[in-house]
Amino acid sequence: MSNKNTKFKSGATSIYVVVISALLFSVITVSFIRIILNEASRSTSDELAQAAYDSALAGVEDARTALKRYYECKNSSDSGVCGDNVAGVVATLEDAMKDPSDCDGVAKALGRISTINGNEGQEVLIQQSSQAGKDTVQAYTCVNLAEETADYRSTVSAGSTMRVIPLKPTGGAETTRRITGVKIRWFSSEDMETSGDFNYNNKGGFTSLGDSSAPVPPTISARIIQTADNYSYDSFTNSEGDTTNRGAVYLVPTDESEGINHITRDKIVDSNNHNPDNAPENSPIKVKCDRSNDDYACSASIEIPAPIGASIGAGGAVSSRNRDTFFLILTLPYGQPSTEFSVQMCTDGGGGGSPRGSCTETANFDGVQVAVDSTGRANNMYSRVEARLELNDIYFPFPEFGLLATGSDNDAISKNFYVTKNCWKVDETVNEAGERTVGYCKKDADGNATGENDTGSLNDSGAKDTDIEGI
Repeated sequence: MSNKNTKFKSGATSIYVVVISALLFSVITVSFIRIILNEASRSTSDELAQAAYDSALAGVEDARTALKRYYECKNSSDSGVCGDNVAGVVATLEDAMKDPSDCDGVAKALGRISTINGNEGQEVLIQQSSQAGKDTVQAYTCVNLAEETADYRSTVSAGSTMRVIPLKPTGGAETTRRITGVKIRWFSSEDMETSGDFNYNNKGGFTSLGDSSAPVPPTISARIIQTADNYSYDSFTNSEGDTTNRGAVYLVPTDESEGINHITRDKIVDSNNHNPDNAPENSPIKVKCDRSNDDYACSASIEIPAPIGASIGAGGAVSSRNRDTFFLILTLPYGQPSTEFSVQMCTDGGGGGSPRGSCTETANFDGVQVAVDSTGRANNMYSRVEARLELNDIYFPFPEFGLLATGSDNDAISKNFYVTKNCWKVDETVNEAGERTVGYCKKDADGNATGENDTGSLNDSGAKDTDIEGI
């Protein structure tokens, strides 16, 4: 009897081991199956998300094509440019840019969907493919256009270091006169994610171009060009009193407490004063930057003076300003690191304790960029993209500098210096024999300039004065 019990107990143990092992393997198998299914689902979701994003980008590209056709049709009387639907293309896009809720203007202008029978809300199919027995349908469902934007957004980098931005606000000439400044923000949150640690090695001035450690955030330069309603070309040469038609400031990021975020108009005026005595006034300006900012690390508002021939009146507005000659030129002097930036036009006149041009009040840009809001779909996955399209040629040749030297033996700059006393005009001529002569101010017996010109050889002592006292 005891032997039977012993055998029975031994067999029960084996059964328990088999059952527990089977349960354990079942749990492991189910876990692996669940991981595989989750990874497959995640992979499918990622593919659909990318496909939806690509569909949204297709909507942006169609918007670019439609706007190109819009301007071709608008500026050409040739029916061959837009066929027989010139008026239709222009009217459709203009209506779409006036109505932010219009999702179908781009598709209608390109003939992607019918413009009859009220076919609003139709999506534009991009691709349909069969994969593993299931269909992936890609389409963009809505493309909104807005010709009025609250700011101007773009990127400057080593490959494209300059942007020429027309300062054209909505409201025409009246609002143009009320522009009191611009607010520039740069080095966005996306730039910060890829930049690593901030490096303020340029905060004491201009860093060396050969420095292996580029400043982060970057130094940028901002140039203002403006005129009154009437102007002459020589008015760009110098400032007159507290008015000027041009000026430039270099904005150097810093983490020091003396960094500022508002630049007064006298800095713009002084920057166009070419007197050597004014050089200390044209030093780089330290701008306080903060990595904890949500959108852009650096921000500076620049007050704009009145153009030559105009004055600042009540409310901070200027008495005269030409809408077609009003620009901000933003550049990346060192070409690195690349940075996204945003520009706003300020209209605050300095009341309520805020300085003029501090950008507590702003004006919208009119027809400088088009904001495109495109929604794409892939099956039941949606993606939304916002992009900016240029309506102006920002890549036309514009001189960034007057001279370029790399420092090599074959790329040097040679200079001739003339030191004169009470005379700044030097006319140099070369005859057929290669002999060079200069013209200099004729002096009387006491050594005073007479206002007349005389000529002499290049090494004539009368053409130069080693006594530089009083120059």
